Amino acid sequence: MANSLKKQVLSLYKRILRIGQSWEARNPSETEAEKKYITSEAQELFRTNKYITNVKSIEEHIAEGEARLEIAMHYKTPYPRPVNMPPNTLTKAWGSDNMRRQHVSRPVYIKSIDSKT
Repeated sequence: MANSLKKQVLSLYKRILRIGQSWEARNPSETEAEKKYITSEAQELFRTNKYITNVKSIEEHIAEGEARLEIAMHYKTPYPRPVNMPPNTLTKAWGSDNMRRQHVSRPVYIKSIDSKT
């Protein structure tokens, strides 16, 4: 693994663990459970992916981790956001009565969750 990627991975891991230690849930009675979730999820995912050597794959995992972290901070929940539109959904085009097939790709922040199921 390139030295700069290793630094990025370690920096992201440390940042996630620091946020996990100082996490305050919206509902104070859930704070400890959410802190534990953040820590255990980070440990599990980083351990699972520690043998990846493909640079592109490592960069994708870094992007996923950063996206999940930003979403968690924004929505104040450590749990992954659901994806509401499955691929190939029929939708109406804006300003038209015509139906079209929408090709929606899976968001980057859901990649590790997809691999678990």
